[in-house]
Parts: sequence; structure tokens; C-alpha cells
Amino acid sequence: MNTIRIAAAVAVALALSAPAHAGKRDNTLRIAGNQVPESLDAYFNNVRLGVIIAHHIWDQLIYRDPRSNEYKPLLATAWKWVDQKTLEIDLRKGVRFHDGEAFDADDVVYTLNYVSNPANKAVTQQNVNWIEKAEKVDAHKVRILLKKPFPAALEYLAGPIPIYPNAYYAKAGPKGMSAKPVGTGPYRVTEHQPGRLVKFERNKDYFKDSPRPQPAIERIELRLIPDQNTQAAELMAKGLDWIFNVPPDQARQLKSVRDLNVVAGESMRVVWLTMATREGTPTPVLKDIRVRKAIAHAINREAMLKTVVGESARVIHTLCFPQQFGCTDEGAPRYPYDPARAKALLAEAGHPNGFEIDLYAYRERQQTEAMIGYLRAVGIRTNLRYMQYAAMRDALREGKAG
Repeated sequence: MNTIRIAAAVAVALALSAPAHAGKRDNTLRIAGNQVPESLDAYFNNVRLGVIIAHHIWDQLIYRDPRSNEYKPLLATAWKWVDQKTLEIDLRKGVRFHDGEAFDADDVVYTLNYVSNPANKAVTQQNVNWIEKAEKVDAHKVRILLKKPFPAALEYLAGPIPIYPNAYYAKAGPKGMSAKPVGTGPYRVTEHQPGRLVKFERNKDYFKDSPRPQPAIERIELRLIPDQNTQAAELMAKGLDWIFNVPPDQARQLKSVRDLNVVAGESMRVVWLTMATREGTPTPVLKDIRVRKAIAHAINREAMLKTVVGESARVIHTLCFPQQFGCTDEGAPRYPYDPARAKALLAEAGHPNGFEIDLYAYRERQQTEAMIGYLRAVGIRTNLRYMQYAAMRDALREGKAG
């Protein structure tokens, strides 16, 4: 699978000027998100807002300090490699889940064995498919067996692999965990209206020696509002305290509004275009590398940063974000904007008049439409298939797209 990174996503936050960004009277932070997670179960969700929600509810075995990049004990207290495929982990004592259940080895073993089993169809299977199985050594020690050596094991254990309460998860399953999430994290869910609202309350019993910051705000209310104009109107009416992922044109307008702070900053969110080259692809034209290079040269990513994405983004040239584990874009090939070169490559590949192709997308519509314009300019005519994430994921898995 060939991927071109189009731009680092921009994170633009707006906040009412108030201490800790929370209402003084009730110590509640009211925010909005423009996505609707398929599930609140972290293993059955693959959208960014779902990841943010999960970060509040659950803990991982290991914590990676975002400033130093040092791995620190979280639910684990220590770990060691027995050999290249065996990781032994000592677990923290005295931690409790939101429902009062004590955390121990059974929770780790059940979680890892459940989600790494393909039969259970975790949406994030790619995050756990390196795990052969987990074994209990004693009440506070586990052993993780790998299918083969995996250098990023600690990074994954510090990221997309939260630990669930085994008794509750065995009974509730993914649907029950989504309806009423239970974790050890700094916030507990007090109300969940699917597709509309998630309310959080500070976990007053969150363990004090956690390397994660202690929860400072008493309550958080997350409203799911897909329309960003509606979000902005709610913010100005003081129904919200904070919105994020604000489009650049809207952010520029809101900068002039009194009592609002507009803050732009780079995030690790990446917008990219994937070109399918596997056997049986519905778009065999993309199997020709000259066509793929033509597409890369046809898109003016630098112009998209200025006109669509915003001031805090940048073009990257890798299959990963440079701050991620093991990632660098040094030496990565560059494909500068060159429509003449794109047309020449298409002609060389036997498409002097271009061709027609379907383009599937589930978010970043403005960027997608900008790319369509650039492709049209070199003769590539696209049919945009814009859909919800779950529908697009299923189409990809069934070979109907990509």
C-alpha cells in the first residue's frame, strides 16, 4: 500500500478566558467534538475523538512522558525482557477500577487475550496482532508472549492498549463497555448518550503516584456536534467553553470575538492519500508506479497548507509522524508540485488524456475537495465517495475500495 502524507493536521483550540478553562461556578468544562465514535470501547473505535475519550477513562501498563519520551511505570511497576519474544511485567498494587474492583493480573491477561484474538474482531486489531498470548505468573505479575520480536512493544503498551476489568468485560462485552465504560483512569463516565453526549467526573480515588497528571477539573461534558458552525455559535453563546479542530477560516473570524482565545498548534493528526496496489484492487491503474508518482506531483500540498489547513501545519514525507517511535523523514523521497511532470508521467503510462477513478473519504472534506481539483487539472477525474468511517472501513476490508 502506497501512501502520500498530505499534511500534518492542525489543532486549533478556542477557549473562554477562565482559570483551567472550566466554569468557575460549577468547575465544569464544556467541550464539543465533531466526530461520533463508533463505540466508546477503545478496541472497537478508530476515530481520534474516541482515542481522546479513552485517554480519560483508562490507563495503560506503561506511560510515555510526552516531554522526555521516557517510558515510566503506570499500571506496571517494572518490566524486563526474558528473551526477544517474552516480556515479564510487574503490576501495581492498590489500584481500583471505577466500579471498585481491584486491579490485578487477571485483568491484564483477560484484556490482552481477548482483544488479540481475531475471532473477537477488535477494530484496532493492528495494535495487538503482535501478541501471541498473555499469561498470569502470580496476582501481580504477567508474562506477554510475542509472535515474533517486536521492537515497538513498549510503545504500543504505552499507547493504544488500555487495560479493562476482566470480570466486568467478560459480562458486559464490547457493547456493554461502550454503554457504560469502566476503567482505572483519571475520569469516570457518569452519563453516555450515544451520538450526543458523554459526561465525565473526576476520579477522586485515582492513584496518587501515577505518572499521569492528577485530574484537576471536577466535571467534563463532551457534546458531539458534527457541524462546526453550530459549535462556534454555542461557544459564543457560552453554552460551550472550548472547541477544537476549528477550520482556519472560522478561526480567523473568531479571533476578533471578545472574550475568546484562539490558539493554533501542531498535532500528530495526519491527512493522507492511500493508493491501492494490492492484487484484486478495484483500481488497477494505480499499480503503475508512474501513475502514483503523477498523482503525487499533481497535488500542491504547500498551497493546501495556506488555503485549507492553516498556519500550524506542515508537509511531511513519511508513512509516520516524525515524533513517533522509530520515525524520521530524513532521506524520504520528495514529490514537489509539478503538474507538467504529472501529465508527462501519465502520458508515459498510457493515459495521455487521464482517466476516471473513485476516491473514498470519511473526513477532512475540504482537503479532499482540494486534492480533487488538483487531480482534475492533470486529467484525473474523480468520483468522490464520502461516507461514515465504519462504512468506509467495511468497504476496504471487503475489497470494494482501496
